[in-house]
Order: sequence, then C-alpha cells, then structure tokens
Amino acid sequence: MIEELFHSLGIKPGVMWVNMAGFVLLVLLLKKFAFGPVGEILAERQRGIEADLEEAERNKELALADKRAIERELDRLDERADEIISEAESEGEKRRAELLDRAEEERRRIVEEGEEAVEHAAEQARQQLRQETADIAVELSERALRQALDEERQRALVDAFIADIDRLSRQSEGDG
Repeated sequence: MIEELFHSLGIKPGVMWVNMAGFVLLVLLLKKFAFGPVGEILAERQRGIEADLEEAERNKELALADKRAIERELDRLDERADEIISEAESEGEKRRAELLDRAEEERRRIVEEGEEAVEHAAEQARQQLRQETADIAVELSERALRQALDEERQRALVDAFIADIDRLSRQSEGDG
C-alpha cells in the first residue's frame, strides 16, 4: 500500500531513501561545519555583549562614586566658602571697630587740643588783663600823685585795686 502510494505520487522509494540520507548527511555536515562556527560566533558575540554590559555597569558604578565624591567636595567647598565669608565679615567688623576707635581717639585729641588752645587763649587774656590792669593802676597812681595824695593813701588804693583784680582773675579761672 505504501508502495502504491509512492508509485501513484511518482516517488521512487530508493531515491527517497537516498534523498533522506543526503538530507541527514547535509544536516550533519551543516551542523559540524556551519552551525558550529556560527554558534561559536554567536556565543562569542553574546559573551562580548555580556562583557560590555558588565563593563558598562562597572563604569556606571564608578561614575556614581565620582558623582558622590564631587558632591562631597562641593559641600566641603560650600562650607569653606561660608567660613571665608564669615571670616571676612568678622574681619570687616574688626576693621570697622578699629576705625571707630581711631576716629574716637582722633576726636578726643582734637577736643583736648581745642581745650588746650582755649585754656592758652584764656591764660593770654588773663595776662593781658593783668598787664592792662597794672597799666591802669600805674596811670591811676600817676593821677593820684598829681592830685597830691599822700603816699599811704596811694598805696592803699593800688593794693585795693590789685586785690580786686586778683579776686576777679581767680573767679574767672574758677569759671573757666
């Protein structure tokens, strides 16, 4: 029955067995000479891709570690910048205080010099007043002599006048 079927289909069983043996032989040869090297090439390519993926993962980890290191360094730099700013503000405040101290010292010096100048001017005025008073006293004495006052009376007038001048001078010194 199979023979009749093959015959009706135009298939010769001997040829079919030869074709089948040839196909099996072809598959075995392809497996040995074509699929083996192609499989090895594919396996090698797969190993290369896996190695590349592993390398990429290592590089990613290194990049993340570098990023964390950079962030730590930036944080440290931010802290240092804050310290520098704080030091600069502190130095500026110190400098300001020094300038204020110098200005206050200069003000005190100027006031003292002014007070000394005023005191000096007052002393000169007192001396000039004494001189003028003495001149007036001499003039009064001369007038008194002209009017023929006796010597005792003249001395009493001059002494009283000088006492009045000294008293006035002391009062002005106490006021100044």
